[in-house]
Amino acid sequence: MSGRPAASGWAWIALGCNIGHRGRALACLRAGLVAAGVRIESASGETLTRPVGVITQGDFHNQVLLARSPEPWPAERWLDVCLEAELGCGRRPTYRWGPRRADADLILLGRHGEVVSAGSPTVPHPGLPDRPFWHRLIAEIDPAVAKACLG
Repeated sequence: MSGRPAASGWAWIALGCNIGHRGRALACLRAGLVAAGVRIESASGETLTRPVGVITQGDFHNQVLLARSPEPWPAERWLDVCLEAELGCGRRPTYRWGPRRADADLILLGRHGEVVSAGSPTVPHPGLPDRPFWHRLIAEIDPAVAKACLG
């Protein structure tokens, strides 16, 4: 790519929360992404999952989105949009793997998850192998992408 940042008009975003009204938090995150110019092309169902890392906390409510931007965005822009949505929905810093009121993670770039970014953020998300529930939610939208994530 000759020094240019990885960019794509498509991204896979994982939403989650385990504090407050979890269903409303996911709706707030989706609305925050849309307000930033993101079009949600597909959404998995919502599911409850056990926490990763610090397991002495409540279950997380999770969902995965296939999203589209008005033009190709670098991974950094996708991450900024996710962070803005989190803050707009009440996310406050806690500690690594701690409880969250709103969480939006950039997990893949490209319609088929084919765009790689080795910088910051790293895409695919480095936690993807440790979150089999993300694979299940991706598979609801596109089984071929989920299969490619595992390989």
